[in-house]
Amino acid sequence: MKSKYILLFATLCLFYGCKEKITGFDISLNSKIKLDTIYISELITKKPIAKVYESKETKTVKLDFPTVASIHFKNNNRGYLTILAQNKNLNISILPDSSLTTNSKSDSLINYLWRSTIPFISENSKFIFNTKNIDSIPILFEKLRIKRENEIRKSEGQFSPEIAEILYFQNIARIYNYLFFFGRTTKNLNPNDSYFNFIEKIPKASKTLKSNPFIYLYKYEVEYLRKNQSIESITDFLRFIEEKINNKELADFLKANYIKALIEDPLLWEKHKKLFDTEVLTQILNSEKTNLYYNILEQPSSSFYASQNGEKAYLFQAEDKFGNQFNLESLIGKVIFIDTWATWCAPCLNHRPKVLEFAEKYKTNDDVAILFVSVDSSKDKWLSFLGKEKKKLGTNLFIENGMRTEFGNSYNIKSIPRYILIGKNGKIINSNIIEPSLSVENEIEKALREK
Repeated sequence: MKSKYILLFATLCLFYGCKEKITGFDISLNSKIKLDTIYISELITKKPIAKVYESKETKTVKLDFPTVASIHFKNNNRGYLTILAQNKNLNISILPDSSLTTNSKSDSLINYLWRSTIPFISENSKFIFNTKNIDSIPILFEKLRIKRENEIRKSEGQFSPEIAEILYFQNIARIYNYLFFFGRTTKNLNPNDSYFNFIEKIPKASKTLKSNPFIYLYKYEVEYLRKNQSIESITDFLRFIEEKINNKELADFLKANYIKALIEDPLLWEKHKKLFDTEVLTQILNSEKTNLYYNILEQPSSSFYASQNGEKAYLFQAEDKFGNQFNLESLIGKVIFIDTWATWCAPCLNHRPKVLEFAEKYKTNDDVAILFVSVDSSKDKWLSFLGKEKKKLGTNLFIENGMRTEFGNSYNIKSIPRYILIGKNGKIINSNIIEPSLSVENEIEKALREK
């Protein structure tokens, strides 16, 4: 009897096919303007999910589990968030001003969650930054949480429970991310401070953390430091993460994002960064070979190694204000100081007068080159800024969206301003200068004395 059913199943497969059922979602695109390629990528990992090239095109994309993604153009400007889920059709529209949107209520809600935190902070900035009762700040943000939760609840019938879970999580994650930033970085509060007691309200970790893992990493840091007086080692903290989450996939995801953050955002990990160097990274990479998200570490690790002091400087190409091509190789043999900046970066503009002082001081010294490398997305904005600048000093260069190019990767530039000093031998002296200062000027002078 059993063989009879096997034969029947084989016959059905022969005639009708026995293909794996594809679960996913359909993407369609409407645009009344000239179309650039539209990219869809995971929000946190930046993993590519799909590309859409033509208006009215419909394509099916496989999806294993719901996730938050970014819809954007190649330069990643004017992105729009979406929650992707199985059987949720994604209809993307490009508006006349080139902005992106979808026909989904859950997508409008997640964009509301992401965009409403900063205005709330601005409206309450006097209280937040002046109150002496620090514990009142989490209470203030509880009002925002409740307000946004009510907005989600009003529309809950329009999307699946899985999507609703992500929205509720995103609501609290955006709030707690700021509260952690304010307490850990802005105020540098002791982990034992009662301000951090809001960590007790953070829900038990589930797959939704993949859309915003950092609140758990910050939570575990507070818990670790409440148990220990200091971070003993990076490895110890990785083991602590494993202990807190009894799920290999989620633990691996958190560990991979923690290591990536140490490389790309060290200023947010002050208590950890002094323990982190190339030797430690090598040890970690060897111990994490079985990490399910090891791929997240590959590119940041390469950038970290390449940007270390003593390594050969990446010989990038750029464009000057006349449209001529520039190659860093042409300056090897000189001491090179690079100011990486953009017209939209307020700290960059605040520090620029000091770099111009460097350029003034060394303008007749053929052994020194001062480069201003703009990483703007708009060449016109860069040229407009230069046209208004009175002092014409140093060499001004342009690399479109430079932080997301080989230039940005090779020097591990994930935030600006960023200043880089290269010696006469073409090797990096310091690739992580936070601001121009007298000590930097002394480094330039010391480099000039080197043969």
